[in-house]
Amino acid sequence: TIEYIKSQLKTNRLLQSKLSESAYTLADDRVLKLKEKIEKVGKPLKEWDVKIYRGVLTGYNDAFIIDTETRNRILASCKDEEERKRTEEIIKPVLRGRDIERYRYKWAGLWVIRAFSGWTRKCCNTRNYEVWFKYNYPSLYQHLIKYADRENAGGRNIVNRPSQGDFWWELQTTYNIIAEFEKEKIVWQRVTKQFSFCLVPAGLYILDSMAFLVGENLKYILGILNSKLIDFYVKTYVHLYGDTGFLLSNQYVERIPIPPITPQTQPLADQIVQKVQEILTLTQSPDFETSQEKQQKVKELEREIDQLVYKLYGLTEEEIRIVEGEL
Repeated sequence: TIEYIKSQLKTNRLLQSKLSESAYTLADDRVLKLKEKIEKVGKPLKEWDVKIYRGVLTGYNDAFIIDTETRNRILASCKDEEERKRTEEIIKPVLRGRDIERYRYKWAGLWVIRAFSGWTRKCCNTRNYEVWFKYNYPSLYQHLIKYADRENAGGRNIVNRPSQGDFWWELQTTYNIIAEFEKEKIVWQRVTKQFSFCLVPAGLYILDSMAFLVGENLKYILGILNSKLIDFYVKTYVHLYGDTGFLLSNQYVERIPIPPITPQTQPLADQIVQKVQEILTLTQSPDFETSQEKQQKVKELEREIDQLVYKLYGLTEEEIRIVEGEL
């Protein structure tokens, strides 16, 4: 009721005028003031030299997401070396949401057929588009056309699915952002119970259950995004998404305030980057999952990064205790 809400606002000493309209959260004065301080020190990610995108949307994963055995079979069925090279060029390694963790990814041997929306019109020199595709990529065509009479979980086949490009063999993701997938990138799950950001190398694609960021200073940004402070900050405004976790959409990520790198903050930034690199080396080592020593070292490095981030934002001991959940 209205009276109950009013009583809660009074009990929590809420600064109503300072609550964002999009942040449906109740917090006490200390949290609100700390949130303001973080925003004052940092510059929103959208104002950095970075770009944020969603991953690949296929509309029919069974057809467009293939394992290595299927990829090899498609390539082996090509009529000559030229077709094989053309086909190989548009089959790219891909990660699913379950394949990423904090500072770590594990490729499951899956590939995406990267026929982005606009690709056919850009490459085709005739208006007989499907004839062109079938002639130049016959092996790939035969793989995809099999799904013309197979319905997916939504009751659609590959031809009549709603999420597609200009033609049924294309993906909804637009062709003009291919270059962005070919860059080193920070990736994260769009709906998650725990915020986990990961650095992924160039040429490794991701599905639309994730989003990614490209630009400069990625390791510096990654260290801050994975810190306790930013986890605390984002939870002051991000929305719950049913029982599945938080909705970490692009609009929420782009507002995260990251301190600019200045002559004064450069030493701290360098230390963060160094420790992030150490973590990445450890987490991507083949024996990381079985090495308790390496896992413990990563935890230590993360704690050290947290302390550096606190210094970067100029937090007091009391503010650190708020972030750590001790107050």
